[in-house]
Amino acid sequence: MKTAAVIAEYNPFHKGHAWQLSQLRQRGASHIAVVMSPDFTQRGTPAILPKRVRAAAALQGGADLVLELPVCYACAGAQGFAFGAVQLIGAAAVAYEAGNWGLGFGAEDADLALLEQAANALEHPQVQLALKEELAAGITFAKARERAVGRVFGERVSQILQQPNNILAVEYLAQLRGLSPERRPQAIPLERVGNAHDGAPVQGFASASYLRGLLLAGEWEQAAEYLPDFALALYRQAAKEGKLARMENGERAVLSALRRMSREELAALPDISEGIENRLYAAVQKACSLEELYEQIKTKRYPLSRVRRLVLAAFLQIPAQAHQTPPPYLRVLGMNERGREILSRMKRTASLPVSVSLSRLAQSSPEAAALAALEAACADQYGLFTEQIFPCGLDYSEPVVKG
Repeated sequence: MKTAAVIAEYNPFHKGHAWQLSQLRQRGASHIAVVMSPDFTQRGTPAILPKRVRAAAALQGGADLVLELPVCYACAGAQGFAFGAVQLIGAAAVAYEAGNWGLGFGAEDADLALLEQAANALEHPQVQLALKEELAAGITFAKARERAVGRVFGERVSQILQQPNNILAVEYLAQLRGLSPERRPQAIPLERVGNAHDGAPVQGFASASYLRGLLLAGEWEQAAEYLPDFALALYRQAAKEGKLARMENGERAVLSALRRMSREELAALPDISEGIENRLYAAVQKACSLEELYEQIKTKRYPLSRVRRLVLAAFLQIPAQAHQTPPPYLRVLGMNERGREILSRMKRTASLPVSVSLSRLAQSSPEAAALAALEAACADQYGLFTEQIFPCGLDYSEPVVKG
């Protein structure tokens, strides 16, 4: 049993994702476990489709087990996202034998040595000193870090930090070092196929953002070229059931929630620094749409992506330190027969409670109870963003997805 892990959003699952899973099979993976974002994503928006629909697509597309990445990590920046996902993978540790447990991830530069060099650079004392100097110029953290690495390690290493998948790959490698050797999977970088994450299709592959635009615009025939047939069928059925989600559907709910928050409550959000809560509070009083709100908050230091995550965290009431605290459980969203074999192994190796039941996991510890309550509440809010409004409580009642 040789198991590979993958960290993903699958928002939506497309041919590029299927290619990545097939590459892991070709490299010898007999079983594949995916840690997948829930109903909200790192872009600070609801996922286009509910997590169980995306889990079903993943299982049909080559995954065997789908574990949920809790919302506090899924909606964090690259470091928090990587921290939560890698902690879950380390906690699962389905194979202690060397070479039988790997983390596969896409990268624009799938050169492990170069990616490792970039990960080393992030922690270098001279880079940390240069980073403080660059941040004083009022630029974004990502750009400041890239420049700081360039000053110390040169342009070739700093260029790694210019591409989104490279950045996540470097963060994964940095987080893997925090795991004990027996729980640390080997790193398996895979060259990313297709265009940039916001670009037009290339060589028969389209980005998830491009496909979201097509699906939300009703351009199903155009999207079909870049989606596996099974995924297209799943998404069409979900759309008929009113399950397609878009940020605009929940706009009034988000604005209403933020208008009720005090300046002190805004200051307690994740990723708040340098008095940005004052700018956020002022914008909330004036903005009459989410786009207006984003525009009034963003600065050179706070780009649009970070602002969207900030607004979403406020709406979902995500605690400030949640993305820096290790997860208290492993929740199963979906599985097939090979996934059951992974679960059987996890009963012997996992360092955290494992279950398909959120209510059962909530009983395992006070920390688990708090996170489960947050997850269920966020799932309830997701039902306001879909084309049809759905009732509360589905995160406790909907069954595990079976492939």
